[in-house]
Parts: sequence; structure tokens; C-alpha cells
Amino acid sequence: MNNQLLENLNPSQKAAVLQTNGPVLILAGAGSGKTRVITHRIAHLILNENVPPYKICSVTFTNKAAAEMQERVKELIPRSSEYVQIRTFHSLCLNILKRDSVHAGLQPGFTVYDTDLQESLIKQIIKDLHIGRDDIKPSTAVNAISRAKDSLILPDEYAATKGKNYYEMEIAKIYEEYEKRKAIQNGVDFGDLILKTYLMFKNSPEILQKYHDRWEYIMVDEYQDTNKIQYYLTKLLAEKHQNLCVVGDDDQSIYSWRGADINNILDFEKDFPNTFTVKLEENYRSTSNIIKAASTLIQNNIGRKEKVIFTNQSPGEKISLSQYTNDTDEAYSIIKKIQELYKQEKSYSKFAIFYRTNAQSRYFEEALRSSAIPYKIFGGFRFFDRAEIKDLLAYLAVINNPVDSSSLLRIINKPARRIGDTTIEKLRQLSIEEGISILEALNSDKIKMQKATKNKAKELYKTLEELIDLSPTNRPSSIAQLTLEKTGLLDEYKNNKNPESLTKIENLEQLINSIIEYEEESEEPSLDDYLGKISLITSEENKNESQDCIVLMTVHNSKGLEFDYVFLAGMEEGTFPHRMSMDTASELEEERRLCYVAITRARKKLFISHSEHSRRYGDIQYKIPSRFLSEIPENLIIANKQYGNNRIPEATPYPIHTKFPTQDHKTKTAVSNGGNFQISSKVLHKAYGVGKIIEIYGKGDNTSVKIQFDYFTKKFFLKYTPLELLE
Repeated sequence: MNNQLLENLNPSQKAAVLQTNGPVLILAGAGSGKTRVITHRIAHLILNENVPPYKICSVTFTNKAAAEMQERVKELIPRSSEYVQIRTFHSLCLNILKRDSVHAGLQPGFTVYDTDLQESLIKQIIKDLHIGRDDIKPSTAVNAISRAKDSLILPDEYAATKGKNYYEMEIAKIYEEYEKRKAIQNGVDFGDLILKTYLMFKNSPEILQKYHDRWEYIMVDEYQDTNKIQYYLTKLLAEKHQNLCVVGDDDQSIYSWRGADINNILDFEKDFPNTFTVKLEENYRSTSNIIKAASTLIQNNIGRKEKVIFTNQSPGEKISLSQYTNDTDEAYSIIKKIQELYKQEKSYSKFAIFYRTNAQSRYFEEALRSSAIPYKIFGGFRFFDRAEIKDLLAYLAVINNPVDSSSLLRIINKPARRIGDTTIEKLRQLSIEEGISILEALNSDKIKMQKATKNKAKELYKTLEELIDLSPTNRPSSIAQLTLEKTGLLDEYKNNKNPESLTKIENLEQLINSIIEYEEESEEPSLDDYLGKISLITSEENKNESQDCIVLMTVHNSKGLEFDYVFLAGMEEGTFPHRMSMDTASELEEERRLCYVAITRARKKLFISHSEHSRRYGDIQYKIPSRFLSEIPENLIIANKQYGNNRIPEATPYPIHTKFPTQDHKTKTAVSNGGNFQISSKVLHKAYGVGKIIEIYGKGDNTSVKIQFDYFTKKFFLKYTPLELLE
């Protein structure tokens, strides 16, 4: 036996590697070295159990994970590694279908459709079937069909199981026609790769037998993320030899919204009664304080496998817990702390900022730009690069500049108005021939088009003209809100009941907040000026990103990553846990698992923060701390509160499970007192908290003040900003 393979493994890891026959469940806690166990298990099978490498099939979820696993196996067994099948589910099934395409109902050389090809085909189907619902778009139909395939629901079953309303009945029609046309074109989508492989195995036992003869040992990584069709495919592959080893952590199951079923891992021992179960509970990534916090938090979940992660590392620093006045104060304070730590660490890449929703990134992006610190958004777009943000800004650009035809063409079918390419080309030609804008062309009777299309074109023209007329006498934020409502852009996302639409609504809400903040800081706020400032921001963001930069990301995107310093922001009820994930116990438990994932990404130091209030479409809403904070032992936390310039000293504990205390000041508004304040006066801004006036400019309606808050200064014009003078 090659004992060198086992030398650096702890007892649990060693047990997982040595147990090679029969069903094996490896419950791998965060940072417990699961990839090391998987690769050493493969090497052990080959070197010590004399299993031919081509008899082993290991499946994971991402190309990156598969490539890393392949490389690490190669380091252990250089000569044999290339014969081991280490693939993603989709890659494995594509390889199988290419070998046995005829048995799967496909012809050799079939095409794999990417998302663009899927949406293009479904767009044509929607047109051909005369489906008139505006809330059924190619993207939503693709998503619905994909989820159906993940759940093993075929077209003829969809209407029976899902067709409970008109929307789902229409999706059922699209699904059926989509499958017919794909078959004619000899095409498959990504969902088909797994589905068709499974159906081929079920319907052609001789083909399944061929793969049983080929692979005697099946291993599946990240088993907690498997969906229904992956679960059934895995069972079929392991059916003959029963040498199935699955690795995963039910405490890190955070993708139910993508079809992942936590019960696949929770019920594994029921599916395979003779299962050998081993728990990898020792964490090699984080300090003891971080691990104790995560372990205590997750034990509040009921639907989980009992395990307690631990580490032999030092306690390290306590978790920093801070309360700030608002989201802006929170963002600037976090960036200031990173700047302090950067002086000793000399690298921005050691720092990560996590948030629950994409919309929260705006505050951090603004603070980072202001501080000239390089950053990147991991797994997503910068705020002003997001499609829905660009769409609303394009509407505002047309309202501000009605001859801006480029912006108009961007939003002419957002939301869908069925103004087709032929009609758009006619609008272009008329615009050139008559020397008019495309907006004016929309209202022209010189273009021949179908009645329905003409009505949509004139309706858009009327809406934009109305907004253009309102623009000079209304604040930019009011115009933006009216635009969302009158154009149907907001309803477009409200009517689509999926997580992506909710994210878009939250982003649009943040854009409105951005405009309101701009108004408070500007002497003469205008739509033209705001759009000019945004164009400068987006121009600057298009420059090359630095390699050494702070990473911003949602907690979902943080899974599988680790950083020395993690800042977990926005820990309030309704934000984290998210307001849309608090209706059932299972949803709340997934939110807690998500929090567990966030905490266990930190190696050296974890900073958690929340704010007293935030804006929602301009309105101030007071918040209470996340319930998850009260589930972390207080002895692991150093807490401090901040209210403007009034800071409770570091290391002062406070009750994190109760509502915030409120400011107790005798106040009078600065405006109502005729501007009766001076330099050094303390004032209260309803969004930014307590600050000190450091400069005063102008007189009467033109009076403005510069206020120093904790980590930033802002300029306000009194006629737009309600300030309270504190006595």
C-alpha cells in the first residue's frame, strides 16, 4: 500500500479515502479539505486498490472545479490521471450522447443550443403561436422549460402538472412546439443533455449496461446542489455496483431557487441503507472565533445532518459588529476600515465585501470610486452596467433629449411592444428622409404598419411626449418614477414572478435613490446634469480593472471562495434574511445556510454590519438587526454603534436582538428657523444622521451648507434638504 497518500490526512479524511466499496456519504463541512479527500480517494483506488483509472467517474458542477480536481489528481498519479473521467454533469452527458446519439433520438453532429439560440427559437414560436401575453418573453419561457427538465417534467406532462393558470398553459404550448422544432433541427439545449441521457438509460437497458461495465466507481461532488434529474441519473449510473460516493454539505445548500433539492443529501442514507457515513468537521481555513460563530448559527436549523465544525487554529480576533446610520454611512465606513488595513496588508485582493442582493452594491461602488480604490464585481455587472439600469437611463435620455434616437431604439421594445425590425428600419428611413427624429417618426402616418403595431408606436410616442412636457417642472426623481410607471417598465418585472425580476426591481429602486441623493447635493438639480454625471461615471468604469482590487459580490456568488478579510454588510431583517424568503421555515433555513456560507468565507477577520435606516423609493424606512445576529454568541463579538459623529466606544456590547434606540434631541428645522445656524453647528439629516456644518455658502433660497459626517462630507441646498438643527 502507498501510505504516502494517507500521511497528511486527519482520521476522518483517512476514513473517507479508505472506504471504497458500497455507498459512501461524506459530509464535508466548510473548509474541511473535501477536494483533497476526493482526489486522494481516486489515487487510492488506482494505486492501492488496483482499480483501472478508466473505471472511475467523478462528477462536479463547474468547469473550474473539474479542472482543479483533474490537476490535483495529476499531481498524485501523473501517468494515470488522464484516464479518469472528471467532468461536470453537462460535460459527461454530452460525451455520452455523442457516443450514443441514435439511441437518444438524435442524429450525429447534433447542435447544442446556447441561451441565445434558445431565446431566438422561442421568440419565433411565440410569434407563430400568436401568444399575446406581454409577461411571456423568450427568457422567461427558457427559464420555465429549463426548470421543467430539471424536475423531469416532459412537454406532455407540463400542462397536466403545471397548467393551473393561463400563463402556465401558454408555457406548455411553447414547450411542446419548442421540442418539436429542436428535434427537426437536430438540436439540444443544456437541459436536454442530462434529460436525454437519463431517458436513454431508462429506455435502453443495453446502453446503460455498457456504462455500468465501463464505470464501477461513481463519485459526485457538491451533492447538496443536485436537482431531481441529476439525482435520478446518479442513481442509474450507480445501480449495478453500488459504489457511489457523494460529497457535500447540507449546511451549504443555497440553490433551491435553481432547482437544487436538499433532500437528495438528507435522504441519501434512506436511498442507500448500507451507507458508510463520515463527517469532515475540522476546518483548516478560518480562526476559531469565526468557526464557533458559524457552527452555533447553523445549529438553529432543524433540517440538517448533525455535525459540529471545529478548528485547531487560534481564536484570532473577535467578529466586529457595527451599526451605522444608513447604507451610505455603512459603505464609506467599511471602505475607510479597508484603507486602514491595507497599510499593513499591502494588497486589496485580500478584502471582500458581501451583500445579500445585487442592488446593495451601489453604495460600495460609489464609496470606492470616491476613494479611487480599484474594485470588481464578481459574478455580475457593475451597477450602471446592468441592463435594467441602462434601460431606465435610456428613457430618461430621450426625455431629456428627444432627438436621441440611439437611446430610443434601445427602449423601443422595453417592455415588449412588438415593433419589429422591419418597422424599425422604416422608422429609420423616414427619420433620414424627413429630417425628423425617430420619436417624431413614431407618430407619423407615412409608414405602413399593422394596426396593432401602429397603436403601440403612437402609445409610446404619447407617453414620452407627456413625460417630456412634465420634465421641466418636476424633479428628476419624480420623472424617473413616473417613467417606470407610465412606460410599463416596472410592471414588466412585477409580473414576472422570478428571482431575476425581483433583483431588477431592487436595482431600479436604487437608481431612484441615487437620483434623490443627487438632488439633495445639487444647487440646481436637473435631469440633464444628472445624466451628465452618470455618463462620466460609466466612462471611468470602462477603463481596465486593476488586478489588485477589492472584490464585491452577493453571498450566493461567494460560495467556494475565501478571503483574509470579509465584510458582511446589510444584516437587517428584510434584507438578510430577505423579505421574500421568510414565509416558510424551509425558506428561512436556506437564508440561515446562506449566512453560514458567508461567515465561513473569512480566514482571518469577519466584519458584520447593519444600518439604522435606508431609503425605499426615496422614503426613509427604519430597520431592525437580522435575527441571525442574535444567534451568534456575544462573547465572540466586539460591537460598536455609530450615530453620525456619536460613537459608542469599541467593545461595548449591545442587545442585537432588539429594536434600535432612537435619537433623543430637542430639534428644530434649520429652514424654519431662517437658517439660524453657524459653522460647527450640529445638524441631523434624516438619511445621513448627525453631522457638523463646516462651511456655509450663499443667502436665502441659494443657501447651501457642507456637512462633515463620520467618514465623508456632503454639500446640501437647504431648499431641497430638510435639516434639523440640534441644540
